[in-house]
Amino acid sequence: MNIRDGKLCWLIVGLISIALLVYVLFRSCDVIIYGIFIYYVARPVYRGFVKRCKYESVDAFCSLFFIVLPLVLICSYILSIAYMELSKFFVDSGFGYMGYVHEIVKNFKEIVSSIHLADISILFTQGDKWSVYITQLSAFSGSMAPYFDFPLKLFLTFVIAYYLLKDGAKLMAWITDTFLGGKTELAKKFFDDVDSALYQVYFGNILTAILTALVAIVIFYLLNLVAPPQLLIPYPLLFGILCGIGIFIPIVGVKLIWVPLTIYLGVQAYLNAILHTSWWFILLFIVVVSVVVDLVPEYALRPYISKKHVHVGALLLAYIFGVTIFGFLGLFLGPMILIIATSFMKIVLPELKG
Repeated sequence: MNIRDGKLCWLIVGLISIALLVYVLFRSCDVIIYGIFIYYVARPVYRGFVKRCKYESVDAFCSLFFIVLPLVLICSYILSIAYMELSKFFVDSGFGYMGYVHEIVKNFKEIVSSIHLADISILFTQGDKWSVYITQLSAFSGSMAPYFDFPLKLFLTFVIAYYLLKDGAKLMAWITDTFLGGKTELAKKFFDDVDSALYQVYFGNILTAILTALVAIVIFYLLNLVAPPQLLIPYPLLFGILCGIGIFIPIVGVKLIWVPLTIYLGVQAYLNAILHTSWWFILLFIVVVSVVVDLVPEYALRPYISKKHVHVGALLLAYIFGVTIFGFLGLFLGPMILIIATSFMKIVLPELKG
């Protein structure tokens, strides 16, 4: 084999390796993007821990814990409210659901007690029947795969965020040396600009969600002060939190919360025969919530928070087109693409031309 053939072999190996790397990154794109988002949200907390504790692994773990804890508390609160409301509904409707639960447990105990070791041994010795059970088990596991996929992706998201917090600087140095020819000055300027812009945009998302939730809670409590007794907004704190979470839902956003609430108020007014006298409150609810809770945070607050590095209109279009093309992932990927392209044209392109 001559030198030219050797170069060709190495070129083939390199192309295959790059193709596999691109394939893996493409299939894991959502996990990587979410991990980067969690990293930017947790980084202010991480830097606070670093000032007091010099163990980077402990600091990164504690930072992510402080991010997860509020989410767990919010989910626990939402689930507890849902459980109480469902229990109240079942009791009021006379649906004896606990009797069904006891019946299921009783039948399960009877099935378990009827199983003998001899039946299990026969099951293993009968190959044909065993293959049928294996096929059924495989089909069942295939149908359950999506339920295990989400926890796995969630775990990988936090693993990525953990290592970015702990070794982010080392990762940037490795990328610079491996893929960018070791041009540290240009790479540092580019990565610093992208990093600063992404931090402001992603942290702006979380800040917008928090402010939206707080505004929604205040608005719901204020509306309850002037609401007719039959049209009080139930659980203002819960629905305010859901409004904050709603900004991360593509296209519909907070409308997924306040539109059903409007329907609920209309139904309550109709059932209590006060629709002709209390229509003003429903109209007030629609106007105030749609403007103050929905439109202002989505189209004014979030782009304004992140306007330092990126033009407000361009960032707004990045959100819209990102969500339209990539779905929920586009809420984070759209601004990232815009920021990387902007930083490249602003910092790298003049250097390449020169």
